[in-house]
Amino acid sequence: MFNRKKLSPKATLRMTTVLGGAALIAIATATSASATVTATHGSDRAEATAYSMRAYDGESDGNGVYADAYLANGAHVSQWDGNGAHGDWGPWTTYSSQIKQFRVCEDHTGCSGWIYWPS
Repeated sequence: MFNRKKLSPKATLRMTTVLGGAALIAIATATSASATVTATHGSDRAEATAYSMRAYDGESDGNGVYADAYLANGAHVSQWDGNGAHGDWGPWTTYSSQIKQFRVCEDHTGCSGWIYWPS
């Protein structure tokens, strides 16, 4: 059926190294395209990918929390957490233009610093 030839230890090591390197490159390429970055302000959070973001209100203090961003097309957008401090994330919102910079803000208390993506 198949001609099975036993590989030498050196050939086996070489093949394993090549396959392992290819797997690492594939993983790095896949994760960088969809990486999620988190901004924090106290116990509040905002997460963003290249085209989506959402907010999390980590404090039951009566102040609303939202993710704030500028897109590559110049638009200024915000996404509220939408559910108060219930211990879960608000919905993801996806934009047709890439997010250039984003931060998390809390009403009456300020915002985190901007997180920038290179263009």
